[in-house]
Amino acid sequence: MEKIVLSVLALLFFLTTGCGRKAGQVPGSKAPSKELTLAAGQSMDSYGNLGNDLTALVNQDGKAPLLKGLESTGSLANIELLRQEKADLALVQSDVAWYARTGTDLYEGRPLEDLQQVGVLYPETVQIITYDLTGIRKLQDLKGKTVSVGAAGSGSSLNARQILEAAGPTEDDVRVQYLTVTDTVRALKEGTVDAAFLTSSLPHPALKELARQRRLVLIPVTGQALEDLLGAYPLYQPVTIPVGTYPNQTQACSSVAVQCLLVTRSRLPKEILEGILQRFWPHWPELQGKYPYLSREAQKTFFQAPLLPLAPGAEQFRDRLKVSS
Repeated sequence: MEKIVLSVLALLFFLTTGCGRKAGQVPGSKAPSKELTLAAGQSMDSYGNLGNDLTALVNQDGKAPLLKGLESTGSLANIELLRQEKADLALVQSDVAWYARTGTDLYEGRPLEDLQQVGVLYPETVQIITYDLTGIRKLQDLKGKTVSVGAAGSGSSLNARQILEAAGPTEDDVRVQYLTVTDTVRALKEGTVDAAFLTSSLPHPALKELARQRRLVLIPVTGQALEDLLGAYPLYQPVTIPVGTYPNQTQACSSVAVQCLLVTRSRLPKEILEGILQRFWPHWPELQGKYPYLSREAQKTFFQAPLLPLAPGAEQFRDRLKVSS
């Protein structure tokens, strides 16, 4: 799997170099920008949709700084956008954020030591999908198959690599394709891939629509593969994808999940971050109505048990919430 990691890192260089604009603040300066950038995700994915709505709601009051959404391929790409100071805020999987902060896994020797957590948005479940005619029913069946592991730069590609390692297939055993969500759904529909990994909210709208057109099968993460995965990567949490999450899904499916975090770097002044949270917070019920996987009790879950150091602006806003509640 080392070749997969190197390939992802090489592709990330091309995806992020020259992409976007210089973000919010000149390094070392306290002068705020008139515009901040949120690195989100693909237009057909949870990150892209939520990021677009979040920026639109923050900007409703017309105040500066305005928040601009930046499309990307996902968590790994968003870390690089933060590193290159082309984004001020980003949506990132919790495991990716931890590896980046601590300089571990694919970020070994390249830590982003000032990465800070703003809050927890929602759980993201690893979904391994095939369709009924492939005969694939367990992870070991992926040997020799063509598998989409998500776009280069996505958290899905990292999760796929780790799960495949735990299950036993080597890099040469699986024909890996790096496909966007749109291309993955199309490939599953047309049968040009045998299976796909997708780390996202439940249910994923595009998969839900696809499941109405052809019978999908969810591949479980269980047994020794699950034990080995949790032993090597304890940031995963075991979860169950309930019956009926997707059309014609008659069995629950065991898998693992991480969290979607909103993150920033220490270069963003705390007053600016607190101001963004003040403008965003009243719209949480509106967002939750559109995205039911968001918590109904944001005040309890958003700042709960941060995995990374909590950004001073988020900490200050949290403390004000406690005083006013």
